[in-house]
Amino acid sequence: MLKKLLKYDWKSVSVLLLILHGILLAYTLIGRIGIAFGLSRYGETLTGAAFEAYGIVSGIYILLYVFFILAITITTYVFLAVRFHKNLFSDEGYLTHTLPVSPAKLMWSKILVSWAWIAIDAFFVVASVLMLMLFKQTFEPFKNVVCEFFSILAGAYGMQNQVFIILLILTVLAQIFGCYTTLVLFSMCLGSLFKTHKILGAVVSFFGINIILSIVSTIIMFAVPGWSSIGSVSVTAAANGGFIGGENSIFLFTFIWDLALAVLFFLGSRYILSKKLNLE
Repeated sequence: MLKKLLKYDWKSVSVLLLILHGILLAYTLIGRIGIAFGLSRYGETLTGAAFEAYGIVSGIYILLYVFFILAITITTYVFLAVRFHKNLFSDEGYLTHTLPVSPAKLMWSKILVSWAWIAIDAFFVVASVLMLMLFKQTFEPFKNVVCEFFSILAGAYGMQNQVFIILLILTVLAQIFGCYTTLVLFSMCLGSLFKTHKILGAVVSFFGINIILSIVSTIIMFAVPGWSSIGSVSVTAAANGGFIGGENSIFLFTFIWDLALAVLFFLGSRYILSKKLNLE
């Protein structure tokens, strides 16, 4: 049954999102043609008004490009949330919750599709940036940056730097795929408990929980010796070659914190869907 749910949820969101990301690549292709022209021998001959016009158009394009990427990414998250809210808590929800499937499977279907589209969105954005910026003139600096990153990841600059990069990657993944994905679902479940303005209740729940968690995590950071921005320097300096200290300790805490929150949000969502479901 989970496979059928995944197939339905995937189809319900993918058409529009594929179109939007296709538009992003088409817009990127236009920019690449323009940049390629500027780097060519024809572009180098531009002078006077033609050169100024090319510079203005390029500046406007880059500005719109940045806004376009932000809009596509935000739209992906918002559309997933709206579509899944409609499937679970609108009139469509009456049909959804009559299916012979547990609330946990309903949630996993939404979470897995969200994970897939978050990864796809990241792939399209990275591919777009590379398509726009990667030319013969920029390939060597880009290659050096990538090689430097993998050298650090492989431990060429010491274990502490290696652990730092690994914890940074794990923390980002835990936040995006764990904490925030389940928080959106949990916020929708809390919003469904409101008698009226359920969508507003979900939005308020999302930002309210975020604010509270930010305050709590900040207090913990400053309460634990060595985790504040001032203390982390002394802890790192006194680590004597250790690799869990200073910033690494902060990232380790954040990673565990996000995983714990993801579990709590999932369990809270399952409880509401199982015991407190309100579709009125």
